[in-house]
Amino acid sequence: MPRPSILFAAPHRLAFLTGSLGLLSVAAWWLVSLMGMQSGLIALGPGSLPAALMHGPAMIFLSYSPFIFGFLLTVFPRWMGLSDLTLRQFGPIAALLAAGSGVAQVGLWTSAVWAVQAGFALFSIGWTVGLVVLAMALWSARRAGKPPCWHAASAIAALLSGLLALLLVQQFVYSDDPRLLRAANQLAMNACLLPIFLTVAHRMVPFFAASAVTGYHPWRPNWLLPALWVLLLARLLGGLVLLDDLIALGSFGLAVLGTLMLWRWWPRAAAPGLLKVLIWGFAWAPVGFGLSGLASIGLPFGLAPTHALMIGFSGSLLVAMVTRVTQGHSGRPLEMFALGWLAFVAVQVAAVLRVWAALRFEHPALLSVAALVFLIGLMPWLLRNAAIYVRPRIDGRNG
Repeated sequence: MPRPSILFAAPHRLAFLTGSLGLLSVAAWWLVSLMGMQSGLIALGPGSLPAALMHGPAMIFLSYSPFIFGFLLTVFPRWMGLSDLTLRQFGPIAALLAAGSGVAQVGLWTSAVWAVQAGFALFSIGWTVGLVVLAMALWSARRAGKPPCWHAASAIAALLSGLLALLLVQQFVYSDDPRLLRAANQLAMNACLLPIFLTVAHRMVPFFAASAVTGYHPWRPNWLLPALWVLLLARLLGGLVLLDDLIALGSFGLAVLGTLMLWRWWPRAAAPGLLKVLIWGFAWAPVGFGLSGLASIGLPFGLAPTHALMIGFSGSLLVAMVTRVTQGHSGRPLEMFALGWLAFVAVQVAAVLRVWAALRFEHPALLSVAALVFLIGLMPWLLRNAAIYVRPRIDGRNG
C-alpha cells in the first residue's frame, strides 16, 4: 500500500491516481454493460437507471474530471506566478474526489443507487472545494496586482458549469427525469469539458511548441479564447432549447476556428512525440465540430459528433497532457514512451470505430469493439502511471 505522504506529496498524485483507476473501472464497466445489453445475459446499471444513461456522466465526471483537477491544481498558480498550492489547500480536494469516485464506482458495478448517490455527492463536495481554492488563487493574483490570467478565469467558468452539471446528474439519479440528464450532459460537454481542453490547448500548445521546435513562432491571440466561449455557449443554448440553427452556428464556427488553430500551431520542423500527440489529437476538434454542424442541418450522423469530441479530441489531449505531467513530475524524461503511444493509438482507433458505429445506426459489434479497444489500449498506460503516483520521484526531489 502507498504511504499517504506519497499520495499527498504533490497536487496531481492522488487526483491522477483517482482518474487512472476511475477511467479503467468505467471503461471496463461500460464494456461489460454493452456485452450484457447485447446478449441479454448481464444487466449492469444502478437500480432502475440504465447503464446507457449513466455512461456519459460516469465517463465525464468519474474518469476525466480527476485528471482535470490534478492538472489545474498543479499549473493554476504557475500560470499566475504564484507559489504552488499547499497540502492544506489541495489535500481535501483530492481526498474527496477519490472517495466520491470510489463509492460511485461501487454503485455502478453493484447497481446500488444509494452508492451512486453518495459517491456523486462526495464528488460534488470535492468539486466545490476545488472550485473555491482555485478561485481564491485567482483572486489572490488580482489583489497582488498581477496581470489578468484569462486562461485561469476560463477554467473557473468551466468548472462552475461543471458543478452545475454534476448537481443536475445527482438530481436525475434521485428523480429519473431524463430532461435533467440531457441538460447535465449538454452543460458538462459544451460548458465544462470542451472549454477546459480548448483553454489548456490555447495556453500550452504554443508554449510547448516554442520550446521544442526550431524556428517556431507561437500564435496565441487574446481574442481567440472569448470567441471559443461565445461559440460554445451558442452550441449549449441550441442543445438546451433544441434550436438547430444555434447548434449549427456554434459548431461550424468552432470547426473554422479549430482548423485555423491547427494550421497555425502545426510545427513546420521536427517535433518531439509529446508535441505531436497534442497536435494530432487536437485535429479531432474541427472534425467533431464539423460533424456536429452537419448533423444539425439534417445529416444522419447520430452520436458521431459527440464521440469524435469526447473520445477523439478529449481522450487524445488527456493522454498527451497526463503523460507530460506524469513524466515531468516524476523526474522522468519529457518524452512519449511505448505504452503512451499505445494508449494514444488506441484512442484514435476507438474514436474511429465509435464514429463508424454511430454512422451505422449504433452497430452493436462496432460499439463493443470500440469499447474493447479503448479499454485494452489504455489499460497498460493507466496501470503504469498509477504505479508512478504511489512511488517517490526517481530523481530524489520532493513532489
